[in-house]
Amino acid sequence: MRKSQEGFTLIELMVVIVIIGILVAIALPNFIGATDRAKIANVKSNAHTVQTMLESYGVDFGGKYPTTVVLLQQEAQTGAYWKALSNPFSGLTTTSLETFNTGTFTNGGSVGYNMQAADSTKYWVYGSDKNKVRIKDKGTDFMLSNS
Repeated sequence: MRKSQEGFTLIELMVVIVIIGILVAIALPNFIGATDRAKIANVKSNAHTVQTMLESYGVDFGGKYPTTVVLLQQEAQTGAYWKALSNPFSGLTTTSLETFNTGTFTNGGSVGYNMQAADSTKYWVYGSDKNKVRIKDKGTDFMLSNS
């Protein structure tokens, strides 16, 4: 009588390992893309928070908006509507908001504020990705504005 061996053959084990490898190769890029999309969504949320702070400032100052981020921060802290922003790419709060008059971002993941110099009643708020490039939304630059 012949004994039967229990267990898997080497070929069966190799097939299972190859299948697991294929699944990991498919899932890993999707996971990395999902984390980047979540961080971009966080930057967009920060931009909406900045817009809310700007509108609160505008109410306090008769429809005029601050010329710099520093002025916004000072007045918003006095008026109790300042909200600390966390940069989703660095985790820091100090690099999350910047004046965006030059058209380039200093830090990736930050929110930029730009006001029309001739008319302090119009503003634009932008967000940047991890490469310091403006966030795109449906093929165009993501921008919040009151005009």
